[in-house]
Amino acid sequence: PVFQIACHHFARSFEPVCLSGLFNMSDSLSSPSVTSGAGGWSPLDSDHYQWLQVDLGSRKQVSSVATQGRYSSSDWTTRYRLLYSDTGRNWKPYHQDGNIWAFSGNSNSESSVRHELQPGIVARFLRLVPLDWSEEGRIGLRIEVYGCSYWAGVINFDGLGVISYRFKVKKMKIIKDVIALRFKTSESEGVILHGEGQQGDYITLELRMAKLLMQINLGSNQYGSILGHTSVTTGSLLDDNHWHSVVIERYRRNVNFTLDRHTQHFRTNGEFDHLDLDYELSFGGMPYSGKPVGAGRKNFKGCMESINYNGDNITDLARRKKIDTSSFRNLSFFCVETHSFPVFFNATSFLQLPGRANHDTLSVSFQFRTWNPEGLLLFSNLDDGTLEISLEDSKVGVHLNLTQETGNQRVDLSSGESVYSFIQKLYDMLE
Repeated sequence: PVFQIACHHFARSFEPVCLSGLFNMSDSLSSPSVTSGAGGWSPLDSDHYQWLQVDLGSRKQVSSVATQGRYSSSDWTTRYRLLYSDTGRNWKPYHQDGNIWAFSGNSNSESSVRHELQPGIVARFLRLVPLDWSEEGRIGLRIEVYGCSYWAGVINFDGLGVISYRFKVKKMKIIKDVIALRFKTSESEGVILHGEGQQGDYITLELRMAKLLMQINLGSNQYGSILGHTSVTTGSLLDDNHWHSVVIERYRRNVNFTLDRHTQHFRTNGEFDHLDLDYELSFGGMPYSGKPVGAGRKNFKGCMESINYNGDNITDLARRKKIDTSSFRNLSFFCVETHSFPVFFNATSFLQLPGRANHDTLSVSFQFRTWNPEGLLLFSNLDDGTLEISLEDSKVGVHLNLTQETGNQRVDLSSGESVYSFIQKLYDMLE
């Protein structure tokens, strides 16, 4: 079924508006309810801090977005960005051609401009962020969103449980594989799937340093003259807690390895064509010590959906208890959202939190990553000075400035120095 969300009956507002979608069985922007509808969204301030948010009620497959200006006015949006989210907290900008995409909008208040999303997206929440608007008026917007219902079996992996898909026969001599799944996680390490055979064959897909690593071996001989191990890495920053799709297609030694529509083609090393696996293929971790990666690898922690292996729907089999899920304490068929999510800072943005009066201690912890060698990470005023944590020449520096009767004192600590050294410096300063 096709859905249409028409968002147009809004008065001028003083703040960003959050909307619930109105579902109509229509796929035409020229429907009377839209083009003849009065009103539209127009914030009090026309600046780059405004946005319009739509709640679709549940995750939907969104295929296109159309916009108009505010009805019978000089208010319209000429260019905008589109963000989307499952939760309404962790947002992802829409990408096209490898770039964060800016959509062209309207040149008047009445004509409609529709954009097909290539690729389409799956989301519950959409957020339109105006970039440019009418020079004759202000930001104005009416929108419609087109798409269809979306359902996919989801499994929440807690970092302990593993799904074991056992073969109908003890040993499988496989010449062709098609493995497809989607995952999202905030962890940078974790085994997504693994299978191995007693003859030394194996296949492993895992996150390592937030990149996707595939290892496969179709066979090596005991003399070392034939080495079949093949390792391929793709993607980066995959621990962003957004959905990523993976497809592995293998025929003999030829492999297509696709992550988020970007495909790598390669041939496995060695001379063998078959993947000989024993007993089972596991999803979410390694139930036994695997030969290619050994013990100590972390299990996957996060969510997977639409898991398919050679035509079998693994998610559905797990739901119907047709495969082994006994290692899970509590198997959940919904995605347990994390309480923390990443925040992006540009060169001018910052986060300001209220201080705590009448406290003589300060405790701060956070994780960060950046390509920049310099930058201020944290600054706080103290009762008797200031605290700074910054990146300096790719090293973390802590600077404590204290105001005393004898004058200002400063203590510096850079990454690589011991905490004892910092305490000794502080003690010497207070002497």
